[in-house]
Amino acid sequence: MTLACFWAVLLLCGRTDLAQQPQASKTPTPRELFDQLNNLSIDPAQIYVLRDAQISRDRVKIYFNQGFIGFLSKVGGKTTGAFFSGEGEVLLIPPNIIEKESMAQFTQSPVLEENFTFAYLRFTDATAKELLDLARLPDPQDLEQPTGFAEHWNPVVHRLNPDFSVRVLEDLLGDRERPYFHAQVQGVTLGVFSVDVDERAPEAVSVGASRISHATLFPDIWCSFPSRRSEARGASWEAEPARVRSYKIDTRINADNTVEGHAELQLESRSSVDRILVFQLSSRLRVSGVRDELGRKLEIFQWLPPDDPARLEGGNNWFAVALPAPYRLGSRFRLNVTYQGKVITDVGNGVLYVGSRSSWYPNLGTTPRAPYDLTFRYPDRLTLVATGKRVEESSSQGWKHSRWISDGAFPIAGFNLGAYDSRQLRAGKIAIEVYATPEAEASLERRHVAAQSPVDPLLLPRTGRVSIAPVEKQVIPLDPSALLDRVAESASNAIKYFETLFGPFPYTRLAVAQIPGSFGQGWPELVYLPTLSFLPMSERVEMGLGGKPGELGEQVLVAHEIAHQWWGNEVGWKTEHDQWLSEGFASYAALLYLTQEKDGGRKAHELLRSYKHDLMAKTPEGRSIESGGPIWLGRRLSNSMNPDGYNNIVYKKSCWVIHMLHVLMTDPKTGSDERFFKMLREFVAAYQGANPSTEDFIRHAGKYMTPAMDLDHNHRLDWFFADWVYGTGIPEYKLHAITRRLRADRYTTTGAIEQTAVGVDFEMLVPVVAIYGREKRVTLGLVAVTSAGGHFKFSTTGKPTRVVIDDENVLAIVR
Repeated sequence: MTLACFWAVLLLCGRTDLAQQPQASKTPTPRELFDQLNNLSIDPAQIYVLRDAQISRDRVKIYFNQGFIGFLSKVGGKTTGAFFSGEGEVLLIPPNIIEKESMAQFTQSPVLEENFTFAYLRFTDATAKELLDLARLPDPQDLEQPTGFAEHWNPVVHRLNPDFSVRVLEDLLGDRERPYFHAQVQGVTLGVFSVDVDERAPEAVSVGASRISHATLFPDIWCSFPSRRSEARGASWEAEPARVRSYKIDTRINADNTVEGHAELQLESRSSVDRILVFQLSSRLRVSGVRDELGRKLEIFQWLPPDDPARLEGGNNWFAVALPAPYRLGSRFRLNVTYQGKVITDVGNGVLYVGSRSSWYPNLGTTPRAPYDLTFRYPDRLTLVATGKRVEESSSQGWKHSRWISDGAFPIAGFNLGAYDSRQLRAGKIAIEVYATPEAEASLERRHVAAQSPVDPLLLPRTGRVSIAPVEKQVIPLDPSALLDRVAESASNAIKYFETLFGPFPYTRLAVAQIPGSFGQGWPELVYLPTLSFLPMSERVEMGLGGKPGELGEQVLVAHEIAHQWWGNEVGWKTEHDQWLSEGFASYAALLYLTQEKDGGRKAHELLRSYKHDLMAKTPEGRSIESGGPIWLGRRLSNSMNPDGYNNIVYKKSCWVIHMLHVLMTDPKTGSDERFFKMLREFVAAYQGANPSTEDFIRHAGKYMTPAMDLDHNHRLDWFFADWVYGTGIPEYKLHAITRRLRADRYTTTGAIEQTAVGVDFEMLVPVVAIYGREKRVTLGLVAVTSAGGHFKFSTTGKPTRVVIDDENVLAIVR
């Protein structure tokens, strides 16, 4: 009898007392499901023998040769996990050379083939059914029995469960057509590592491990790539169930530097079945409530950092929100998020450090663009500067109030705060504001004081002897605000110069504000500059924080961050693989800016040589830093084996790559590089407000290639980017050249170039120059060089003193 028929019979019989009738089971709330997922244990009645069993997930094959498997208790009628103990094996052949080389970096083999002794499994696919079909109950006659299996392994299960509960919950309450599979295994030789096949991720298949290096935990990713299934459906990197269309954020900054935030997010649904939204938010902030547009309080689940100091601290973490029901695809809705915490720290001398600059407000990623409406309340002794245009400011009873509206859609928003002095000036139509404190942070001031000698040599009269006698020496405190005018002028000059290279400045204003530390960042209309940038070089050198090559790095830092207004803000990047477009072009823009200074050409080449040196430096394992992976791997380049890999490769090698592209597009006869800068200006114009991919840039650059650059005779630059962005290796070249006289004042130089230290497919146009006397250099031309070498013949007027490979314009080792 159906439930409808049952109710009909009761009504016909006139029964109204239903107290003794069975009640329909209550559907668990998202919180109840989440708590159940966190507290799952191995079901003692679901322990089986598993022998000669195999499951496949995309390219991953997992073999359970022999052992016991216990399934976790059900949640919502579904089995979502299991634990295996025994003998097993994982096999994975990565799909391309990049991922095979990455795998070999960590495992010493391009193929993952590892035996394991136990495996913790979580899944929302058909894993439970597949394994149950392959398993059998223990035979009482078997020599080995699963006695105490659940009791022994449940502590491990309980410890691991919370890391996967939200991901499993996403599928229990949403789209089950994009399932999840996770295996965390104890490898015999590789230790603990994880295998994930997550169809909600743009790169569904990933293998990696957490490893500690120099007291820092790194999420080493051995390989990561799209699954066949996601490739077939055209999975997007913007695969969230919703997209933020606008932010309205109200922030109160209290006298003790704690923050109380309220964010109203307007979102657009991108799924008609999903209910879980996972937001980024600093681990230093706690969400106290989320309500929808109807005022309903929604269930939230926030990841909190563990007490274990080896775990990652600070930075971006997450919280999840369970919607009451899915929203119709394309419909708009609002969420109101309230949160509190401390992302601002007093670092001494009243200097404030604003941390969590990309996660001080809830967001679904910082690549999609949206308009921002920011309101701040803060103590009136402080000055606050933010992204956007300040449309309101007032002060009352010890508090300031300011409101900032973004000029269009921004990829990210931020603010800085301090007891600032300021300067203003204009670069054409652009208003420039620069902010710095009259004191430096305590750690820098201590270093400054320590650098002052407590005694001075004293020359005694008449005798001429030197006495090392104590002499009172007054230490003048550091004063970052003293150089406000110099920093403002430098920012103005950089803007004017970059407008000639990349087109108009994208915004109407730019604020530059001091931040403690040694790094900078460039948000839309807001540049964070380290205190060091506001100090004279003499003081930096005195503290051991300047000089060569650090001096050159400091000189280009301001220009680098301002260049991000074009590269990173006006033109973004599609995925983490493409972020080099932002950092590489900002680095190269800063290098170009350096050339405008006195003796700038020499300084620029000196900086490039320092970058080459850093790329060739060795890791503790004896490998070069550059060999840690291709530029295209992005954030994966920083790992336990190569902690600074991202900075060295994405910033420094990318700068070299763009420099070489510049050289290749420069006419060797006339020296004109207009082709290169036309390519850049038109790329910025074509992708203004967009997020291009590496492939987009390759196609665009190919339109401006010279005939000599068409090495593959297909009118594409794939060969160049395959070598330098998708590949690793710095070539070694050896030149053989002979110059002969043809007639009066006419000479011919013939020769060959040998190429080694790179793969057989590596090819490059190598610049060759003639040197006359001590300084005069004349570019003879570009020589196409492959693994078979390259040959050339050039005519010159006058006999060169010598002919060389131009190692100032090609990233190579010249023997």
